Amino acid sequence: MSIITLHTLNEKQREEINQLITACNEYDKLKRLPVLEEEDNYSPELKSYYCFYQKNVLASVLILYQPYPDEAEISAYTLPSYRRQGYFKSLYAEAIKELKKYHISIAVLVVENNSISGKACAEALKAKSGRSDYLMSYEIKLDMSYKEYQEVFKENYTVEQLTKNNLVEGTEVFQEIFEWEHETVQEMMELSLKDSGTQTFLLRTEGTAIGTLSLHLGSMDASIYGFGINKKNRRKGFGRAFLVWTLSALKDMGREKVILQVESESMEAFQLYKDFGFTILEQYDYHYKKI
Repeated sequence: MSIITLHTLNEKQREEINQLITACNEYDKLKRLPVLEEEDNYSPELKSYYCFYQKNVLASVLILYQPYPDEAEISAYTLPSYRRQGYFKSLYAEAIKELKKYHISIAVLVVENNSISGKACAEALKAKSGRSDYLMSYEIKLDMSYKEYQEVFKENYTVEQLTKNNLVEGTEVFQEIFEWEHETVQEMMELSLKDSGTQTFLLRTEGTAIGTLSLHLGSMDASIYGFGINKKNRRKGFGRAFLVWTLSALKDMGREKVILQVESESMEAFQLYKDFGFTILEQYDYHYKKI
């Protein structure tokens, strides 16, 4: 048996990990597929992948994702026939060594809500239950006139697509809404302009940008992210109006379904989606452990 730690994956390693995750999900009747993109880590040199091999078989894998300087998310999978043999414990110990090198003080175990083994791991680590994320979806009603529905809202607003000309303003309003570092927001906004499958929009009222929303477009569906209204303009109907405008635009583009992810901490947004008819597909729970 051997443990291999990796910063990046070659094609064979990526395929092995995806096959392991698929096998575990099928056995446990789960759905989550963690993104294998180490370049998104806050610390670029962090080793993200911890693989436990038993007689050349990938039996267990642990994946790290560092969204913030002091926090790293952990996703782990072990083949059913290799469970309860200490594989996760061994990989976790190796991962903690790596986190300490980068002075990361909090490990966050990401567990799908109905994962029995995931909850058992969190309990064994004595990790504290925290927030939840919800993956939600909405079937765009092709027979519904969203533009007529939009007239219900009396606010004076306009929507415009993000371009090089309004990039600075878009960056500023996004930073105001989500309170991310300016450099990170600017880089994200610039990347969205270069990506042909992504469109970002600004919501304006009285000439001032007050909201942002990004779309990643698939062939028949789309995903929403970066959706928010600045604090002083919340609870005035702008968020609902922006969402209605977006669904109308997606309908005109021929998209039939939209998905998004929302945190339990964002109760206003979560309630907006529920009221509008979005349904919960998956729930991910976050369990926090101080290192």
